[in-house]
Amino acid sequence: MFGSLARGRLLPMSVPFRYFGGAAAFQLCAWAALLAASGDWLSFSGGLGLPFAALHLVTLGVLGMAAMGASLQLLPVATRQPVVSVAAAKLAWWLYAPGVAVLASGAALYAPRVLASGAMLVVAGFAIYAVLLFRNLAGARGMKVVVSHAWGALACLAALAATGMALVARYEHGLELDYPAVRGAHLALAAYGFMGLLALGLSNFLLPMLALSPPPPARVAYAVLAGAVAAIVLAVIGFASIASILGFAAAGAHVISLERSLGRRLRKPLGPGFVLVRVSWACLLASLACAAAIALGAAPERAPLLFGLLLVPGWLLTFLLGVLQRILPFLGSVHASSSARGTPLISALTPSRVLAAHGVAHLAALALLLAAAALGSAELARAGAALGLTAAALFAAFYVFVLVKVRHHGIEPPHQPAPA
Repeated sequence: MFGSLARGRLLPMSVPFRYFGGAAAFQLCAWAALLAASGDWLSFSGGLGLPFAALHLVTLGVLGMAAMGASLQLLPVATRQPVVSVAAAKLAWWLYAPGVAVLASGAALYAPRVLASGAMLVVAGFAIYAVLLFRNLAGARGMKVVVSHAWGALACLAALAATGMALVARYEHGLELDYPAVRGAHLALAAYGFMGLLALGLSNFLLPMLALSPPPPARVAYAVLAGAVAAIVLAVIGFASIASILGFAAAGAHVISLERSLGRRLRKPLGPGFVLVRVSWACLLASLACAAAIALGAAPERAPLLFGLLLVPGWLLTFLLGVLQRILPFLGSVHASSSARGTPLISALTPSRVLAAHGVAHLAALALLLAAAALGSAELARAGAALGLTAAALFAAFYVFVLVKVRHHGIEPPHQPAPA
């Protein structure tokens, strides 16, 4: 897939890796904010403050940032179309990254005007990214399944921006709106829509590629996409119970089809990254089951908090971290390849001990947060946030390791004088 033609459609390494680096940095900030919030997030039900800042540092800073970088790098390979402007891809980052930082700062400081300024920068960055994505998808010549999911994600991104700005206007100007309904629509469009559809679409070719296995049947992927889109639309217009049940069915079909695909893989050891991916699938299904129970009035009091944890750090963040464990060394190897120096081995760009420790710390942090939410324990909440911060530091060390190894591979050895 990444032959000479595919390499010609790759962005310069500095472009996607600045997005991945931003995601690694914002993950540190997110866990630090959650730790600083102590146990306050256990009673979080909306509004500004550190829990709000931590949530958006994850959703915008980690998930959104990485989604932009991954899609700008990988979708051109799937669509057989290069990104139309490298400068625009860089500009989107320069708007988006400061925007996330300003937005989170405004939320943490209870400063709606600062929050609004950051939101405008974020929307501007998203707008440039959306134009690049639209231009790329419009000329797509391959992988129709992936392209169809990307179109759905792009539509959700537009609606997501609209609901997000409406919520910001409520904080800054007191705009009257049905807050629970708009917030619920914003959540569905962000998590299951933009991020979710990108994750589903890219999984259909990226995971089989990494495992050397055949992709899932196209008819199954299209059925999953139709079910997911229908569930998102139902959730946005207020039919939460039906949306959750339909979404659960679509997610279950997606997981089963990919497990069958991975079962026919040529590469038998999948590595710790796929452990995280499988845990994320379990959290996806659990989040939808929890959402259905809440909508049907059959859930305990703390279920909304459990739902949020299963959805954001459980499914989306865990899936992203698992995939990035494989993508970063893979892309680093491709970009560092040269006729003079050869191609560095992916294994040489993969610090296995660091990633193993990261996986254990991240999963332990997630378990502690879920236990804290279930029991209402501030002590467990602090311990979970501290472990999450440790995991984020390990992931950042992994990112730096890949960069240093790639750079070292590109340095020519010192000239050795010929023997006399």
